[in-house]
Amino acid sequence: MLENLVIENFAIIEKVDLQFDKGMSVLTGETGAGKSIIIDALTLLTGGRASSDMVRHGARKATLQAVFSVPNNPLLRHLLDNNGIDTSEQELIIYREVNINGRSTIRINGLLVNLKTLAMVGHYLVDIQGQNDTQQLLNNDEHLVLLDAFGGDDLQKIMQTYQGVFEEFRTVTQQIHKVQTSQQDIAQRLDLLKFQKEELAAADLQPDEEDKLLDARSKLSNYKKIADRLQNVEYTLNTEQHGAVDLLADAMQQLQEIATYDEAFAQLSETVSEAYYTAQEVGRDVDEQLSELTYDENELIRIDDRLQLIHSLERKYGATIQDILVFQDKITRELSDMDNGVLDIEHLQERRESLRLTLKSHAIKLRDARQNVAHQLEKNVNQQLSDLLMSGAEFAVHFDTIKGFLSTGTDKVEFYVQTNIGEGMAPLVKIASGGEAARLMLALKTTFAKQQHIISIVFDEADTGVSGRVAQAIAKKMLTIATDSQVLAITHLPQVAAAATHHFLIAKETTHDRTLTRVKPLDEASRVEAIAMMLSGDDISETALANARDLRQQSQHLN
Repeated sequence: MLENLVIENFAIIEKVDLQFDKGMSVLTGETGAGKSIIIDALTLLTGGRASSDMVRHGARKATLQAVFSVPNNPLLRHLLDNNGIDTSEQELIIYREVNINGRSTIRINGLLVNLKTLAMVGHYLVDIQGQNDTQQLLNNDEHLVLLDAFGGDDLQKIMQTYQGVFEEFRTVTQQIHKVQTSQQDIAQRLDLLKFQKEELAAADLQPDEEDKLLDARSKLSNYKKIADRLQNVEYTLNTEQHGAVDLLADAMQQLQEIATYDEAFAQLSETVSEAYYTAQEVGRDVDEQLSELTYDENELIRIDDRLQLIHSLERKYGATIQDILVFQDKITRELSDMDNGVLDIEHLQERRESLRLTLKSHAIKLRDARQNVAHQLEKNVNQQLSDLLMSGAEFAVHFDTIKGFLSTGTDKVEFYVQTNIGEGMAPLVKIASGGEAARLMLALKTTFAKQQHIISIVFDEADTGVSGRVAQAIAKKMLTIATDSQVLAITHLPQVAAAATHHFLIAKETTHDRTLTRVKPLDEASRVEAIAMMLSGDDISETALANARDLRQQSQHLN
């Protein structure tokens, strides 16, 4: 809900700081006192366009700030998260500054945002309804959305089933279009994929092949150096009498003769023995390596050719053999898709026709379900109209069938109304202004308040042109809406003012040759006086006060 509204240097308001609570709040005051300015401020804070004319004369800038508790609305939460707006404190602080040069600064929870983002967020926060103005109800493009929301989870499940088939139908349709408009491109792609597959299949690359080839190439390229070093090692180890093995054998024998005299000598003897046997084993291994060492120039050429092929493929298909093998799998799957008819237009057309028939069946089920919901909606709204003493009014949901399929089905829905018997039904957007229109919008707002998920609904003199029993009925409907959404109402009707949970008085005064608007919350005694003034004018009589008290008492029984 809207918890706090601060307005400074805006129009004729120098500064007001208003605290709001749950339920229904009314703002009353004489014509021209500045009630509409409060609404204008809320409009700007929820995405309205600003101009320098809004800055109070003599001030450099106007500042507006509203604090909202964050509603439990997944769509709003998703929107805020996507725009990086922190809501960990469970509140939204919207700040807007309008400079005398016309520039506007907008922040939500301290984060700078643009006007579009503010309007998107504001859509979930405040709905300002004037005598013949509401954000969603008069937009016939939204009527289907409202009907579906009114249908609840059961209708949503039918919609989701339809949309699942629709998405598949759309995907196949797009594939057909792609095939039809890109036959040459597809043929060229097919040729390229076949060439790539054949080239890679012929190469028959192995995952660790490049490393093995590089090792083999290095060995062949350094054949002479390797052979020389191995021969030197063999000579050092195995030369008769002076070879390392013979010398170690002699040292081992000398130490063995004294090993029994001291443990340290025994350990030295064991160590030298190990070195002797190790040297013998190394000598045999060196002999074996020398015997196996060969130089094959043809093999070196073959390795160079193979490495050249690998490097050429790496330049074309991937930085490593592993990357090339991944690419090979990818093109194999793509070719398999083509071979299996994924891009075969005849196969696709058959699939599309099958999906079309399935989709048509689900669209009919969706329409049937919507029509059942529409009957419930008509009954609900017409009851609301009856409660608002509009016995001659009638509300109906009009269905048209569109050609083709949309993600929402094949239905076009528009709300129709008849405000008086015999006038005939007409689209809601064409209703006449006046008290009847105001009551009609109030009936719809009462019905859709929950589905619209708007936390604060503002009625800007939406009760104009009515009085008496109708006024009391309007007050009761506003209280009904206030059980689910916070209601702010600017009103001239004492019945509505008496029914409100909270009452603010807006007054205009002149100080130091400047006109100022003041807003103050009223206690019970002040409320009675304000209602009496609405009944009788500035000259408040005892009769008016008694009537005001009576209205207050009657209002306790409206909920």
